[in-house]
Amino acid sequence: MVSPTATDLNEGIAAHETSYAVNHEASVNIDSSSAFEGPEKLLEVWLAPDRFSLPSFMSADGLKAVPRKDWEDMLDLVHCKVLSVIGTDEMDAYLLSESSMFVFPHKLILKTCGTTTLLAGLPRLLKLANEVAGYPADVEPWRVFYSRKNFLFPDRQLHPHRSWKDEVKYLDKHFSNGSAYMVGRINSDHHWYLYSTKRDATIKSSSTVTVPIDGRFEDETLEILMTGLDPTKAAQFYNDRLVPETASDHSSSSSSSGELDPGHVGGAEVTSRCGLSKLYPFSRIDSFSFSPCGYSANGVTDHSHNYFTVHVTPEPHCSYASFESNVPASVSKMTPWEVISYVVGIFGPSQFSVTMFETRGSKASFADVSSNTLGPAIKGYTRLDRIVYELDEYDLVFLAFKKD
Repeated sequence: MVSPTATDLNEGIAAHETSYAVNHEASVNIDSSSAFEGPEKLLEVWLAPDRFSLPSFMSADGLKAVPRKDWEDMLDLVHCKVLSVIGTDEMDAYLLSESSMFVFPHKLILKTCGTTTLLAGLPRLLKLANEVAGYPADVEPWRVFYSRKNFLFPDRQLHPHRSWKDEVKYLDKHFSNGSAYMVGRINSDHHWYLYSTKRDATIKSSSTVTVPIDGRFEDETLEILMTGLDPTKAAQFYNDRLVPETASDHSSSSSSSGELDPGHVGGAEVTSRCGLSKLYPFSRIDSFSFSPCGYSANGVTDHSHNYFTVHVTPEPHCSYASFESNVPASVSKMTPWEVISYVVGIFGPSQFSVTMFETRGSKASFADVSSNTLGPAIKGYTRLDRIVYELDEYDLVFLAFKKD
């Protein structure tokens, strides 16, 4: 497997120079040498089922109309920084110092790890949706999802993330129709928390806006959360790069420069070496290799809303990796089971869980296929749990596996 050179990478960026920006100041001195909370907090705020269902008086670009500086101010409240951004017609994909953010016209996905205070950014997010994108302040979002795996170091979290009870209480202050769930075995390493809302379709605001809920949209998201990574495979996500003496020159350069810093160059090399570049070869990937270890990547497909994101904490005492994607089988030409097998093969975890959200009635439903107790199988693993929820127009499937 041949790793790309810096020249190759810059040529690739030149072809998309209007949609790639590197923040050298934030990325040049990123260090991950201490014990780290890999499991992420994940927030999705939907203003409508799709961009075509947004109120007509809103900005045509919806949330994409919000300037990058405003998002960076919001992320300051979360305690993370933007490292770089790639974009498509349908979304902007932000690679962060602690995971990722995806901004679509009709929704925002924010995923942060460590001791970030993700929910502290929620009020600012809703304010930007109103003041910049034009979403009515007196209308709750169409849907909101907040989820996370159980933390490895829960005592290190900050308000409002000190406990699931505190997180639910905080969310209930902002949304009137939320439900909270704990999914999986509470006495195991893999259980999962979910907060989900659905706006009452009969509610009309003073501005006479009613966001349509008619089941026209299709949505599916696959998430794989892995712990106890195989040491040999985890070693791929260490590096020995040193910050060059010329780092100060990079730090003072424009954050919109297409020139890559060592973290991004190393990220591209890791992407190729570990095999992630072959999973969705039709995608563009923005990745970063942290020093002395750790890895993050966002992948996007041009002219579409499809994305995937990967984050790795390889230290033996807290090893963790996550994978999330909304790339459908019709695009990838792979079943969800094939994707799961490929990703798990990269990391070799001792345990992992899978969550699959899909709109009800999807073809080749993951909920139906996963019900077969004899298979499909993940080679080298035994399935421990299969839990299915019906959440309004969605099916949620939770699966847990351990290594044989």
